[in-house]
Amino acid sequence: MKAKESQIQKAICDYLTLQEKLGRLIFCRTSVGSLKLATGRYFKTGKVGWPDITVLKGGKFYGLEVKTAKGIQSDAQKAMSFLIERQYGVYAVVRNLDDVMRVLR
Repeated sequence: MKAKESQIQKAICDYLTLQEKLGRLIFCRTSVGSLKLATGRYFKTGKVGWPDITVLKGGKFYGLEVKTAKGIQSDAQKAMSFLIERQYGVYAVVRNLDDVMRVLR
């Protein structure tokens, strides 16, 4: 059975939560979308292309884009990857927990 992106992301966030409790890093799961307010207006959240999870470890910024084994980046995600790396951050497409552990070494 193939893991869904949401299942992969949950496993990663569970791991990062433990690492955060141990004082090794801080992280935030970020979502991009919009919410319809009671007034009928929409409130946009996040920034298009922003990685699914951001991590700060040892003074370094990591943007983790979670994908399934066959998932591909959107053009906005590719552009964001370039912008993050241009600012000396690390951007990585991660497909499982092993990928995350390798990136955050």
